[in-house]
Amino acid sequence: MSALARANIVSKGIEGFFAPNPGAVWGVNASLGAERAAFYTTSPLQETLARLVKFGRISASDNMRLTLGAVNVRTSQMRYFDSREMALDSRHVMASGALPPAFPAVRIDGDPYWDGGLYSNTPVEVVLDDNPRRDTLIFAGNVWHASGVEPDTISQVMARQKDIQYASRATSHVMRQQQIHRMRHIVGELKNHIPAEERDKPEVKGLLAYGCATVMHLMPLHAPRLEREDQTKDIDFTGMGTETRWRAGYDDTRRVLAARPWEDFADTLDGIIIHEPQG
Repeated sequence: MSALARANIVSKGIEGFFAPNPGAVWGVNASLGAERAAFYTTSPLQETLARLVKFGRISASDNMRLTLGAVNVRTSQMRYFDSREMALDSRHVMASGALPPAFPAVRIDGDPYWDGGLYSNTPVEVVLDDNPRRDTLIFAGNVWHASGVEPDTISQVMARQKDIQYASRATSHVMRQQQIHRMRHIVGELKNHIPAEERDKPEVKGLLAYGCATVMHLMPLHAPRLEREDQTKDIDFTGMGTETRWRAGYDDTRRVLAARPWEDFADTLDGIIIHEPQG
């Protein structure tokens, strides 16, 4: 993203998305309230969502499911808003993208919420922990890169810091889920080594209920690094930046669908198999 494009976004916002917050001119210590304490206002986004999204259709559909993650500002607890369990509207979408200090918190059920990325930037646990569990193929889009070259400038340092901050958090969450699912497979395997008369006991049944044999295949899709990319790439909504990342995601998805790595041999004790892109 060019310096001019970045300056335009920072100073003017993005039409239909966000705009400078007039209240911010009073300084960072001005008392504005959680729903206005930010450098920008996302009122334009609310209008855009109201115009383009039919939330009633999502809630009424048996075949469509939308799950959005946000973190409670007061308690720091992650919460998932699921169309299977509640009627969603623009507030839930905006809360899931309310990244401070740029964007303000969104109030839902009396509590303010920020972008769930503060807690988990790749919240796949909502899929991996879904009940009833079932064999699943997951595509996870990543803007941040776990690996990278040594930074040489302060700008590169700030960009690499963001990569590590967000990418490592996603990795640690997935590793934890791998451990949990492996234990579930182990419990399921142990069932075959327990006499039938023991398996029928209520207390044993309760323990064996933690086991399962489902396999989750996780396909990470990584956004490409663009020329002159820096720590502000998360606000790069330029035509070139958007088109390049959209095309990369499309091409990556076609590639993995053609390769079908989830059909390869897998250890029977593996609950979650991560298929990192090759090359």
